[in-house]
Amino acid sequence: MPHAARALAAAAALVAVATGGARAQFAASCAAPVPVPLSLAAAEARLAACNREVDAARLAHDAAAADLRIARQRPNPSLTLGASNVNPHAGIGAGALRDKTVDSSVRVEQLVERGGKAQLRVEQARALLAASAADIAEQLRAQRLALRTAFFDLAAAQEKARLQREFRRLSEASADASRRRFEAGDIPRVEADRFRLDAVRAANDERQSQSDLQRARAELARLLASEAQADALEVSPVWPDAPSRAPAAERADVRAARLRLEAAERSRDLARSLATRDLTVGMQADRWPVSETNTQGTGISYSLSVSFPLQVRHANEGEALRALADLAAARAALAKAQAQAASDGRISEEEWRAASERRRRAEEEVAPAARDLAQGAEFAYAHGASGVLELLDARRSLKSVELDEVQLRAEAAKAWARREAAVDGAEE
Repeated sequence: MPHAARALAAAAALVAVATGGARAQFAASCAAPVPVPLSLAAAEARLAACNREVDAARLAHDAAAADLRIARQRPNPSLTLGASNVNPHAGIGAGALRDKTVDSSVRVEQLVERGGKAQLRVEQARALLAASAADIAEQLRAQRLALRTAFFDLAAAQEKARLQREFRRLSEASADASRRRFEAGDIPRVEADRFRLDAVRAANDERQSQSDLQRARAELARLLASEAQADALEVSPVWPDAPSRAPAAERADVRAARLRLEAAERSRDLARSLATRDLTVGMQADRWPVSETNTQGTGISYSLSVSFPLQVRHANEGEALRALADLAAARAALAKAQAQAASDGRISEEEWRAASERRRRAEEEVAPAARDLAQGAEFAYAHGASGVLELLDARRSLKSVELDEVQLRAEAAKAWARREAAVDGAEE
């Protein structure tokens, strides 16, 4: 096997050893079916193991670890073998290779880095490796927020589908009863038609709720990498009513930006160190055998050389300018991340408080009043004290209030999720 192929095979073996177990564990855990009904804690556990964005961040971390290994490597020496003074007319003589009448040389060269370049490369790679670890935590933070949003959307869609199903059944039962009463001559046709139209409208609303439910299931399944189970996904929600996480000292995206600033500073120092020129030290041995042109005898000579680049066309100014530009960009990225984290914290806290208040009013004031009104309308219609329009209007009002109550509960839960994500600084 050629040397390059052996080196490639060795590198592949190292990667397999380093990541094979983790990848096998990833595949096994994600092949298992999602429990139904699904709790938020179980969903978050599967997200950490199976989410594709988080997995991509982990693979990027593996690449950064390989970059650190590369940065720790020192330049290999080079070996040069040469032959000279080959006379095609006289030939090279008989006998073993050592007896050939050809001058030969062996040269070994080693690049000697100066100016601390090797250490600066290692420090830069370490900072980038730490930043990639922070990227994993940031992806977990972002995907956890997306998961919680999708989870509460599905919980709301399930509840809305249940309410719409109940409304349809009530409307169909009322339509059947009004049809029989019309056939018996108890009510006019227009009253029976109103009940029938209300049943048709309820059936359409239920069909739309089923479509919304499937869309919510598909979004949650995508985040959990379980698309095959999308049609069967159900959640068992516990609606949060208080924050559970204290603000962190530093959020994951801020931590990643700070570490990349540190890496940019090392890159700037590395660019500056290019002004210190590296040296290439060489040692050579030359041998010349006895031949028709050399009758003095076999001899060996040794030589030592030192070479360095001549900075006559440039002095690596471009690398220095690029490093300074990258450093300025890293500083701006850190300032932006810090400002965004602070803003998210303030805004999400206010959104959570406002959403909680709206939910409380809906649950404690609006919904009970609408249910009482609907019960009164049902009683009044059953005893002939009101008409069909009043009854249908009360039913629609109750339906709207109950759907709004579900939506407000989901909005409050999603505001809680945004507030938790805004202050989440935990590492993976």
